[in-house]
Amino acid sequence: MTTTRPFDLRAARAMRDGLDPYYALIVFSPAAVGVFAEAGLDPWAAYFAGRSAPLGAASEGLVEAIFFHFEPGMIAGKMAEVRAAGGPDKLLALRLEAVDAALRECLGASVVGSAEIAEAAELAATAVGACTAAGRPLGAANAALPLPDAPHLRLWQAVTTLREWRGDGHNAALLASGLDAVEVLVNAVAAGHERRASIQPRRGWSDAEWEAAERRLHGCHLLTEDGGLTLRAREIREEIEDLTDRLALAPWQTLGQDGTRRLHELVLPWSTTIAERFLGKFRPGAYPLR
Repeated sequence: MTTTRPFDLRAARAMRDGLDPYYALIVFSPAAVGVFAEAGLDPWAAYFAGRSAPLGAASEGLVEAIFFHFEPGMIAGKMAEVRAAGGPDKLLALRLEAVDAALRECLGASVVGSAEIAEAAELAATAVGACTAAGRPLGAANAALPLPDAPHLRLWQAVTTLREWRGDGHNAALLASGLDAVEVLVNAVAAGHERRASIQPRRGWSDAEWEAAERRLHGCHLLTEDGGLTLRAREIREEIEDLTDRLALAPWQTLGQDGTRRLHELVLPWSTTIAERFLGKFRPGAYPLR
């Protein structure tokens, strides 16, 4: 018998998929990348600059602790570039400039200035009000920032806070799994969620480090001889995702079913446009709210 997940658990997954592309435009849009490039930041340095800026003058150790999947040497190199580009206030201003350029270029002036964007921004801001600080460093740092006046940027900042708050919970779920940073990536590849050729260089790990992680997982009976997941490894993957969803419930419980459905309905077309243009096969509506 199939058990139906409660609405709020389904909402946690659906809202992740429905909102994330609106945030991710700052990473993938050439317009956004161009704004950071003018400040001397390549795309990966821009990624670290944009995500770490709310933390203030963060040490490499703090950034390493929060950015779970990344090889520490990659973090150190990119954060050196970030510090050379300017302080946190400059980087925060840059990321709003970047996302403003990206949203206007991708969605157009009629959407950016619409009443629907303003409505979505207020709903998202209500959801952010439930994002408590304990154990959520990136979520709390973003929640502490003032919301911009422009509705499209106000929505982006609220969506970013919700994304980072969920991500902090996901890090907790990863730690609870007992897998280390590279083992988590190997597990994701074996599950078909990522491709090694793509994710390994993007996270900075060497072939030796990757293959050592594979050997450890083989030794723990979490990887089959042909590189697939064992039954226990599949259970661990499901436990990670389910715990992440449970830790992400509060904003959607606060917003309620009607408000959550409305926010999803409003943002989904914009996220779909962004995903179709920049995110390949990702489909924001693949996990719908019913």
